[in-house]
Order: sequence, then C-alpha cells, then structure tokens
Amino acid sequence: MRNHDRLLAAAVLTVAATTPAHAQRADENVTTSADDGFGASIGSESVGIYATGNVRGFSAFDAGNARIEGLYFDEAGGITDLLQSGTDIRVGIAAFGHPFPAPTGIVDSRLRRVAGDRAVVTLKVNSGDYLAPDASIEAAIPLGPDLGVNAAIGYFDDAYPDGGSPWFLSYGAVSRWRPARGVELTALFSRYDYGDEEQGPTIFTAGAFLPQRIERRRFFGQDWAEWAGHSQNIGGMVRSELGPWRIDAALFNSRFTQDRYASAWFANVGSDGRGDRFVLSGRDQRFASDSGEFRVTRDLRDGTRLHRLVASLRGRNRTSDFGGFDVRGIGPGRIGVPDPVAEPDRIYGALTRDEVRQRAYAVGYELRWQGLGELNLGLTRSDYRVAVTQPGLAPSSRRDLDWLWNAALAINLSGRLSIYGATTRGLEESGTAPSNAANADQVLPALRTRQWEAGLRYRLSDGISVVGAVFDLTKPYFEIDSSDNVFRILGNVRHRGAEFSLSGDVVKGLTLVAGAVLLDPVVTGEAVDDGRLGRRPIGRTRTLIDASIDWRLPFAQGWSLDARVVYEGRRFADTQDRLTIPARATLDLGARYRFRIGATPALLRFRLDNATDVYGWRVFGGGGFKYNAPRRASASITADF
Repeated sequence: MRNHDRLLAAAVLTVAATTPAHAQRADENVTTSADDGFGASIGSESVGIYATGNVRGFSAFDAGNARIEGLYFDEAGGITDLLQSGTDIRVGIAAFGHPFPAPTGIVDSRLRRVAGDRAVVTLKVNSGDYLAPDASIEAAIPLGPDLGVNAAIGYFDDAYPDGGSPWFLSYGAVSRWRPARGVELTALFSRYDYGDEEQGPTIFTAGAFLPQRIERRRFFGQDWAEWAGHSQNIGGMVRSELGPWRIDAALFNSRFTQDRYASAWFANVGSDGRGDRFVLSGRDQRFASDSGEFRVTRDLRDGTRLHRLVASLRGRNRTSDFGGFDVRGIGPGRIGVPDPVAEPDRIYGALTRDEVRQRAYAVGYELRWQGLGELNLGLTRSDYRVAVTQPGLAPSSRRDLDWLWNAALAINLSGRLSIYGATTRGLEESGTAPSNAANADQVLPALRTRQWEAGLRYRLSDGISVVGAVFDLTKPYFEIDSSDNVFRILGNVRHRGAEFSLSGDVVKGLTLVAGAVLLDPVVTGEAVDDGRLGRRPIGRTRTLIDASIDWRLPFAQGWSLDARVVYEGRRFADTQDRLTIPARATLDLGARYRFRIGATPALLRFRLDNATDVYGWRVFGGGGFKYNAPRRASASITADF
C-alpha cells in the first residue's frame, strides 16, 4: 500500500471511532432496489440490459437525456459515485412523468440526502479489482430539522483490465435546505482528480479477422502515454410547491480536463500479431458546460382527472478546447508484448475551440385519469448554434432551428395491465471522430433523430412485474469512409427491436431482475448501395440478456447470495459485415454478510466477476479492438458509525 493509502486509512478509522452509530449504507443493494430489468446502478454495481452510454443501442447522454432528479443536465465530466444514491435508466412506460424526452431513454441520477436526525459516518474499505485497494469516508450530517449535508472523500488506487494503474482522489458534498414548507434548495460540489492513467493500445487489424489471443492484464502500451486531469461539477436546484403551482430550477457547471492526454493504437496488425505502433498525445484539453432548466408546472384537478400544464426552458453553453495533437509512429511491435520506448520530445500545436449554444423552449400537457390512464404531449422549439475556430482557418458557424415533439398515451386495461404507445423527435450531438481517422477528434454535426414505441406492463402479483415493448429508432450513421479514411455520415442507421423485463420477489427473500433486448440494426444509404459499407453497424449485438438474482438465506441470518448472467449475441466487427465477434456469456457471483460491530451496522461484501474467465473482444467505432475484462475478485467492508 502506498504512503497516502496508509494515511487515508488512518484518517478513516480515527473519524469512524468517534462518530455515533446509525444505519446508512450497509444495506444498499442494487438488485433488490431496481424497478425493472432495463438498467439501474448503485456505486460500482449495476443490473439491467442498458447503461448510460447504451440505451437501445445509442447514448442517452448524446441524446440530451441526462437528468439529475428529473432536471436537465449536460454532463462534461462525471459526478462522483460517492454523492449519488443511484442512477436509473427509464425507457418506455417507465419514462412517463419525465417531460420532454428525446429518443432512446432517460438517465436519471439521484443525489444523496440525510435521513434521520443523527449524524452517520460511513467507512468503506475495498480490496478493489485485481487487488487495487480503495477507501472512502462518507458523512451524513443533520445541521437542524431543515438542513443537512452529505460529504465524502475517497482514494482509489485503481487497476484496469489492460494493465493500466491510475489513481483517483474523489471528494465533494451535497447540502439540502428546506427554508419553508414545500421549498427545498440543493447545492452540489463534486470533484475527482486523476493521474497515471496509462492508455492500453487499441488494435486495428489488417483485414477481416480478429486479433490473435493475447495475455490479459499485461500492459503493452507506453507508460508516458497517459491521462491526467480532473472532473468537476458545481450546481444547485430549487424545488417549490405553492398550492397548484410548482416551480423547479437547476443550474450546473460541469467540466472535464485532460492536462495530459494520449491515445495509443496498433495499425495494420497481421494474423501473427505484428503491426505498426502509434501514439497520439496532447495537453490542456478542456471540456466545460453550463446547463440547466427552469420549469413551471400548474395542476388543475377535475374529479378523478388531473390536468397538468408544463412550461420549460432548458439550455446549455458548452465550450471545448481540444486538438493540437502530436502523432508519432513509434515503430513496429507485437500486440500483447511489452516493448517500451523512450518518451519522445513532442510538439503540440494550437487548440481548436468548439462552442455550442443550445436553447429549448417547451410547453407540455399531461392528463392523468385515475383508473384509466395517462396522456403526455410536448412541443419544443430548439435553437442550436455551434461555432468552431480551428488554427489557420477562418472561424465557421452554423445554426439549426427546429421543432421537436413528444407524445405518449398509456391506458389501464385493468388493475394489473397497462398498454402504451409513444413517438418522439429529437436533436442530439454526435461526438467526435476517432483518433485513427483522417479527421481525428473533429467535432461532428448535430443530428435529427426519431423514435416510436409501444408496449405493456403487467403485474403478475403484488411483487412481480412484466414489461414488454417494441421500438423503432432512426439516426444518421457515422463511420470511417474506406475511400479516404474520413469519419463522416455514410447513411442512416435504424434500430428496430423488442425489449422485455421481469422483476420482483419470486418468493420471500428471493429477488429476480431480468431484462432482454432483441435488436435489428440496419444501415441504409448510398455507401451501402455502392458496397463501401455493410448493412449491419459495427459493434451492435442483436441479442442481449441480463439476469440477476439476490437470495437472502433463510437458514443463515445476515447472509445473502447473488449472481448475474449476461449473454451477448455476436457483433459485426468491420464496416463491410465480413467479420463478427462470437457470442459470449459471463457469470458474476457475490455474497453479502450483514452484521454489527457493537451497535454499528456493517456489511462484508464479496464479488467474483467473470467467474468462468470468458475471453472475448470488444469493438469500437472505426473497427478497433480491445479484449474484455478477465476474472476479478474483490472484497469490501462497509460500516455505518
């Protein structure tokens, strides 16, 4: 353990020993708290078929569907898990109640809050993946009947599957104040600093074949090709209920910096594993966004009907300073084999500045008819502007004014069965070009997207629910053009599919959360017609199944066992559909033991991820490969003092 690890552990134990006991974190469990099988996370543990960067095959963040407790948020840098009580993926009928959604689904994060009238300090010490330890202290402090603060600090001596070994120092606080009845003010400060984040190389093969199998957890990049910087979020929210009126407002500043930046890859890798090595490096990369929402809601009750009128202004100002990269060929090499070279003297150029200003003026109507159903309508005027200043070129800009809409209807056919249908049109960002493209890291234009869906929810019993839906999403499709190596729009991609969820308590003490998506992704356009591009997009799987169980053992008090199985169907792995990654299934196992240290609730947690050590490849935009994470074991202890 490093010296700063020992100092942090000593500080943790000193604080914990002088703090009164009360329950806070020792009984958290993502499986038992999940509403469905579509996606939920608490800390580093998750269940469900979807994650923030993959909802129905697309990124919910790029779609502008990130929320903090229901209010719009444009994330440039992540919020530390220490300050979040959880994140939920809301799709289909579960997205009802979130006004003005865009295609894909909603990612809604919840911040921690003080519960009870006694201070609680939570200590967690974790062996970490691949024996990379971490420790954290969290404090929930009531400062009065209407004021509370959650504060946290943690140090993570991390270890990546590719052999990288970064460190993270994470800290921040959330405060809640209720100055009057029906009014709550929330303030957020979250930051993590990071360094020594070495970049394992991405592998690009010379033809339509997978890389040869190599030893995992063996770092074969360059120690000097690393990231260092910080992520920071500052913001606040106001919630107020004044009779039939509700006013909600949020303002956030989010930023992510890369004081040092690198991207490493092997190009033209043959079947023998040999290829050409490259490193792209940069410095002083900055991404920052001011975002927020002001929303006014008016409720009108009419017997069993509730009419709700909603007016909202959402906006963001995002500034990105990036580029000026030094690109170096560092000679031939073999994948999986460490072969360090001396750090070269790099020459950096001027940065490109990209500025996005977006405003969304929206009005909506909701009808909630008790026992019958719900109707949601929304109309949004989007004003999107982007200005780009590149070194040596005249500044360029564009502006897009567009009408967006959403409509959804749910009908309760019985006390157990509901059906719904919805349609949405959106505008979203498309990110930047990959590092191996001729236009590497170029900011790409905003895209028009559309979606329709229909489905049902059926309650099998008081504790078990089934959700099913079919959906159809269409977006422009970006990929590397084989004719000139430029990453650009080559057509449209359409995701049609069906998703299912089964969740609840099967029997007392046994919880099941299962989800599945059957996807039919198809690319159309001129590039497909003339043979430059295949019909199947890179990296999408047509079948994904995720099932988790948690069993509290009736014969061993305090103990529970859990397991998660994830099945991924084959994925197309090149732009012309000549290569696929085989299907694979992984198994995660775990156990919890809940006990007390005197009057202090505590949790001992064991995890074994990828228990059978399945080997497989992941593919990224542009056709680059990295292997999946090998078997890893961890153990942690959490105590609420």
